[in-house]
Amino acid sequence: MKKIILSQIVLSFVLMNCQEKALEKPNSTVNVTSNNIAKNNNSKLDFKELKFGSNIEEVLKGIGLTVNDNALDDYNVSGDYEEFQFPKNKKLNLSIAGNAISDSDNISFFYFKENKKIWCYEMELINHKDSDKIISSITKSMGSKPAFFEKNVNTKERPIFLDENGDPKTDHIEETKEVWEDSKNKVTYFFINTINHSKNDGKLKIYVLDKSSPKYKEWVSYRSFDMFYNK
Repeated sequence: MKKIILSQIVLSFVLMNCQEKALEKPNSTVNVTSNNIAKNNNSKLDFKELKFGSNIEEVLKGIGLTVNDNALDDYNVSGDYEEFQFPKNKKLNLSIAGNAISDSDNISFFYFKENKKIWCYEMELINHKDSDKIISSITKSMGSKPAFFEKNVNTKERPIFLDENGDPKTDHIEETKEVWEDSKNKVTYFFINTINHSKNDGKLKIYVLDKSSPKYKEWVSYRSFDMFYNK
């Protein structure tokens, strides 16, 4: 009788250990998954270091994204390229020439449908206090002067800009346009820096194109850059 009771106790102990080990396995799997997600979210992308001709899928994979994360709903049916707009609902570590890009900024890649190669990126940086510093940090290795520079000032007394209704703007606005050529890497940078002193806000638009791409001239015309720069 004692042997039977002892056997039952031993069997119960073994079953309890097996159940505990079975419960531990799902927890360890969850931890591994969460660690992988954290690593992806901490991956960095500095656009100044981007090489044109890179595969869009590989670049996005490096920061934990896929082309399915595109914030745009529209699909370019007729064209030979696609636009990927970075989502604002994900924690991404993005910068350009070491300058952090915030969640409110608008950023897009443009890439060929056929081979997935990137040939352009554009960004609109909202209310960055050091917009001149950002331009300087991007262009410091491209020489001392831009290929093109133009500054326009809008005031109530001398309006040169129109609003969406076609009426003259009365705010004090300064707008500078700069074009820089990175001849070493065959890349062209277009900067449009707009500061509204009356409303204390501003936007820095940056357009970066692969000059060796067959899309270069088409895009310069599409963005109306050929109105002031056509090289």
